[in-house]
Amino acid sequence: MWNRSFAKYEGAGNDFVLVDDRSLVFPIHPILIQGLCDRKFGVGADGVILLQLDPKADFRMRIFNRDGGEAEGCGNGLRCLARFLLDLGLPPKPYRVVVHNRIVELEYREDLIRVEMGEPKDLALHLKTEAGAVHFVDTGVPHAVLFVEDVTAAPLSELGPFLRHHPLFHPRGANANLASLQPDGSIRVRTFERGVEEETLACGTGACAVAVIAASLFGLSGPVRISYQGGDLEVGFQGSKIFMTGPAKRVFEGKFLL
Repeated sequence: MWNRSFAKYEGAGNDFVLVDDRSLVFPIHPILIQGLCDRKFGVGADGVILLQLDPKADFRMRIFNRDGGEAEGCGNGLRCLARFLLDLGLPPKPYRVVVHNRIVELEYREDLIRVEMGEPKDLALHLKTEAGAVHFVDTGVPHAVLFVEDVTAAPLSELGPFLRHHPLFHPRGANANLASLQPDGSIRVRTFERGVEEETLACGTGACAVAVIAASLFGLSGPVRISYQGGDLEVGFQGSKIFMTGPAKRVFEGKFLL
C-alpha cells in the first residue's frame, strides 16, 4: 500500500486537491483522479493539481478536471498553487509557472494572490445561437459568454450544457458563462465548467473571459470586479495581458492510500 500526502484548497469556492509531485511519482490515471474528486467516496474537489518542476520556469502546474481529463489551465487553481507553495515553506516571492504551453507569473499581495494570465486569443463577438448572441474568447481555456438580465434567475442547468457542447465550439467545447452587468460596473457571473460538467462556485479563467468580453462590449477599462457565488475576483488589464487577483485558502490536509 502507498501513502501519499495531499492538501485541500479553495479559491472563491473552486476547490482542488493539491499534491507535491516534484519527484514525478504520482500515478496519473483518470480513475484515480475521479476517485479523489468524488464528493461521496473520495476527498471531494473540482480538480486535482500536481506541483512539478520545469526547466523553463520555477514550477509546472498540471491540473486534471473531475472527469479525469487534463485541463489547459485554471486561474483559481493557480492561486491555490501559489498558497500551496507558501505552506510548503517557500518564500513569498514572485514565481513563474508553466501551465500547459504557457508561462504565467504569480505574485503575493498581502492576503490575496495576483496571477498574470497571459493574452486572450480567438475573441469572437455576437455569435448567433438559439439562446441569443454569444461571445467567445480563449483565456487559457475556451469560454462562451452569454449576457442575461438576471444571472441568478437564468437556467444555467439548461443553457450551460447547451453552450458547452454547441457546434460553434466543436471539437474542444467551451466553458459556459452567464453574466449580468451591474449598475456599479461589476459583473455577476455563473459558470458551467467542462470536465466538471456542472456549475462551479467560481472560475478564474471564466472571470477573465467575461472581463475581456465586457471590455469590448461595454468599454470597461478595468479593474473589473467579477462576483461569483463563491466570492469576488478582480480582473485588470496591462497592455494585452490579463491579471486576476483573488483569495486562496488551505482547507485541510491528509493522506490517501493506493
